[in-house]
Amino acid sequence: LRRRLFPASISKPKTAFTFDVLDHFLIDALECKTSAMSFYQKLKRFTNNAFPERVPDRYRDLMRISWLWRDLKHRKWFGLGHDMEQDPGDGELALFCPACLLNTFPDQNLTAFRDTVMRQYVIDGNFTAQRMKMNKPELDVALSDGKGFMVAEVPYQSHLKQSLDSKERSTCSNHRAINAANINKSNLRSTGIGATACAWHGCFVPHSGRFSERGEVSGPPGLGLEYLELI
Repeated sequence: LRRRLFPASISKPKTAFTFDVLDHFLIDALECKTSAMSFYQKLKRFTNNAFPERVPDRYRDLMRISWLWRDLKHRKWFGLGHDMEQDPGDGELALFCPACLLNTFPDQNLTAFRDTVMRQYVIDGNFTAQRMKMNKPELDVALSDGKGFMVAEVPYQSHLKQSLDSKERSTCSNHRAINAANINKSNLRSTGIGATACAWHGCFVPHSGRFSERGEVSGPPGLGLEYLELI
């Protein structure tokens, strides 16, 4: 690590990725929407442009290490990089609206400006964010479940089981949002995503995002709203 090389394996490292490569991959995925496969193909071209098929296959290693690298970067940014005993709480690996005065000056008395700085929230959903069902979901190990903007998976599933489910009926002749939400898509793990955001600046509230099983219908949004009482 002092040589700025991240090993591909903890037990028997034989391959390593430079810190610069991992940082470039995160930026490309964020700004250029580059997939992991496309980024790895680019690395193969840089390594051997004439015969890229001769480059050893390290695609799975890149996927695994970039996943660990992203989690380590988040913990470092929030002051947990060198503390192995302290575990971040729900939503503590995400920032909430740095533009709001109440978040910028939390210790200041802003009672006189209550009408202009009072927090306001909006809840909305998007039914185009689709996730396919995994063949082996038990292999999907979460490193920071519920620590960022999304709610924890196990409490959310328990919350859905205890909640009543009612299909929304549209009185319009062809309301696409409602009709698409009620379509049963058995091959999808989720068909939409909902979240709570700051009404002033549009920043998402930590630990409030949730996936839905039918379009914009995300079930009762109670889980995640309790975080609003803490901020």
